[in-house]
Amino acid sequence: MNAYLQQKAAKQRFLQKGMVVIVALLAIFLVFVARFALSDSSEDMTNGAPVSADAYSMAKQFVRPTIKSGNISFPETGYQCAEKPDSVFVVKSYAEDKNQSGPKNITSFQITLKFVGGQVGDKKNWRMITLNEN
Repeated sequence: MNAYLQQKAAKQRFLQKGMVVIVALLAIFLVFVARFALSDSSEDMTNGAPVSADAYSMAKQFVRPTIKSGNISFPETGYQCAEKPDSVFVVKSYAEDKNQSGPKNITSFQITLKFVGGQVGDKKNWRMITLNEN
């Protein structure tokens, strides 16, 4: 009878330890689910694929240093962007010199960029393939 009670107590301790482990794993799972659900978007935890607006934003960053005038503006609409396979984007647009003296100086450009992965808004995650300016 004594062996039976010892065996029953051992099973009870084993079940209690198992329940503690299960509750701990459940708590960890719930923390991850809550963090994902409360984030502003899923892009916080997974990097989203770039879209045309992202490619145009990066194109402006690559083109700006190549234009001699320091006071230029880019149109917010009217640009053309085509996405090719493997996260390659071809962007066509123009930059306008904002200096008021003299005629307007407009530089048209076509740039081909490749997104290599990582955060979409980080310039180091993009590679310029070609840049043509007129």
